[in-house]
Amino acid sequence: MPSTPHEVLIVALREQPGLLGALVSKLTGVQLPRRLKPADATLRFVKPAELRLDLVLHGGRRRWVLVELQRSVDPAKRRRWPLAASLLFSQTGALGDVIVITARRAVARWAERVACVRTRLGTLLQLKPVVLHLGHAEGKALLDERHPELALFAAWAMQHRHGPEARAVVERAFELTERLPRALRRAQQRAILSVLSERMLELLREASMNPDKIPETPAARKLRLFLEAQGRKKGRAEGEAKGRTEGRAEGRQDALLTLLRARGLTPSQDDEARIRACSDAVKLDRWIAQAATATTVREALGTRSPAARARPRAPGRPRPSPSRS
Repeated sequence: MPSTPHEVLIVALREQPGLLGALVSKLTGVQLPRRLKPADATLRFVKPAELRLDLVLHGGRRRWVLVELQRSVDPAKRRRWPLAASLLFSQTGALGDVIVITARRAVARWAERVACVRTRLGTLLQLKPVVLHLGHAEGKALLDERHPELALFAAWAMQHRHGPEARAVVERAFELTERLPRALRRAQQRAILSVLSERMLELLREASMNPDKIPETPAARKLRLFLEAQGRKKGRAEGEAKGRTEGRAEGRQDALLTLLRARGLTPSQDDEARIRACSDAVKLDRWIAQAATATTVREALGTRSPAARARPRAPGRPRPSPSRS
């Protein structure tokens, strides 16, 4: 299942295809078509079969670009990438680019050579994609004041790193994001925080509360306030979720007590305290079901259903008679 960092970057590239052109130009010096537009990333064949890809962009003159974000080695890409490129080549009559973006060096080396298959007789099928390895050096290079939109890629490159240098890259990415127009600034701030690991987020929170670790520059202050706001929002969401859970449990508790009293089964103070202390919805539902047929409160709150306790003896096993001395 795709991870949050994977999905966040795909959404960013789909909504702003120009980001890919800026990234490729910065790292390779090659210009992609200017008017790239997202297309259906599901490739269909004549027979009912589909090939799901991360992102397909179409430009002018039948140009196309296939983008894959790769977090780990996937042997299935040995077949899928050549197949996808061949199908797009057949549909458009033009050869496009297959671009693989990864933050891991080992995955980058694998991606460069995975789509190469040779038979014993010598037939060779090969696809060599353009692999963009966003390592630490590349992440720092993407912190470009002239292109603050690339700060998202710099932060994405730090998703598996947690040291002081990685934290500095993330902080600088947040600073550069402040240069974006207001309409894009908030979205990129959220995207940056979404692609970071929980460990990195915790380090940033700790540092933001310690002036000795991060001087209170205007950008650092904005990062601190943003993290504090996110923390308050998360706390409210957790509190609301807890409140809903407790509210549902209280409703079941009231229903159980009402049912017991309606059937003439009066729970003791200890019984009522036990019911009120239970927040397990499954257990409360079981108690309500048992209370519908139970003859005592103890039976209603038992761990097994009355039917299970009243299970008949197996045939052929007479009840033992008391021994006589």
